[in-house]
Amino acid sequence: MKESRIQKTLELMKKNDLSGLLYASSANFQYLADTPSYFWQRTSMNNIAGKFSARNVPEALFYLNDRGEGFICCIPKLKSTFSDFKNLYVSYLDQMEDTISLFIKEKKIGVGFNCHDFLKETLLAIDSTIDIVDAEELLNDIRTIKDEQEIEVLRANAQFTDQAVKFVCDNLKAGMTQREIEQLLMDYGFQHQIPDFAFSPTCGLKTRHTELAKEALTFSRDSVLIDGTAIAFDVGYIINGYCSDWGRTVYFGKAPELVKNGYIALQAGQQYMVKNIVPHKTNNSELYDLVLKKVTELGYGQYLRFQDIGMLGHQIGIDCHEHPMVNRDTDFILRPGMVFCSEPKMFFKDECYMRVEDMILVTETGAEFLSKFDRDLFEL
Repeated sequence: MKESRIQKTLELMKKNDLSGLLYASSANFQYLADTPSYFWQRTSMNNIAGKFSARNVPEALFYLNDRGEGFICCIPKLKSTFSDFKNLYVSYLDQMEDTISLFIKEKKIGVGFNCHDFLKETLLAIDSTIDIVDAEELLNDIRTIKDEQEIEVLRANAQFTDQAVKFVCDNLKAGMTQREIEQLLMDYGFQHQIPDFAFSPTCGLKTRHTELAKEALTFSRDSVLIDGTAIAFDVGYIINGYCSDWGRTVYFGKAPELVKNGYIALQAGQQYMVKNIVPHKTNNSELYDLVLKKVTELGYGQYLRFQDIGMLGHQIGIDCHEHPMVNRDTDFILRPGMVFCSEPKMFFKDECYMRVEDMILVTETGAEFLSKFDRDLFEL
């Protein structure tokens, strides 16, 4: 456990009058336990007394009491993962309730959303007088500000994602399907021992003069790459427990001037927004309108999507989409250590669905792009 994280969490617990915190497999678990692995809940089929029952149960639990003592209870196959953890308990799934009763003695306990019913039932089985409180969002603010180690992991992940998409762009060939292009992104990750993806990678193909629902923006994975096709990439990898999220539209062949200049305007809007970030002053709610201002100056404001709600992106870290979201209605002053994804989009009817997405770090003096992909690369 990292002392700084635990201390901040204890302060939040005191402020919210909590004597304990219990998280199943989740981002909060990973953050407090300081483990690079992300454990997901699973459905366990238990044969008890000749009867099968299906329950959503976690492979690991993390508990923190108000004295700063942390405990992990995990299934046997994960024992080596937490071998350095001081207070480690190993238990089979159907015995986990009994095992955690050995160290849970507090009376007001916050629990996370993951496996919520299991956590609640288990605590009440230990002591029916325990006061159970929803604590899924308790750590949102402290997780928003990344420490130096987290920033370096996110920086490396952004760099790897740049390299992965450049590899795919260099190996595109006419006749490939969207499914085959997406498989290239996955295979590149597997070949570099990347354990997982932040989400399913997509490479939406939109060929000129073909229909594409403006709102749904659905793409057929059987679409074939031919001259005059825009490719909308959206890809993220998980490295050392942290996510990347990357987006670009590139064009296979020679793009119409309207589309090509639209891409230049969208990139200009993204860079203008980053250049105008002032830490401790700029509000999260201002970012969309900074992008809109620049693309409008360049004559492309009418093509920018989501102008009604000002939706631009999200924070990123252990989870791909973290608090706070980047939109016009979210009031949150930007502070050094925040890492967010800005993903402005344009739509050109019958021509192109266009997107740019970068990971951006707020620094002491401004902001910097963690994504370094060539901004001039558009026509392939």
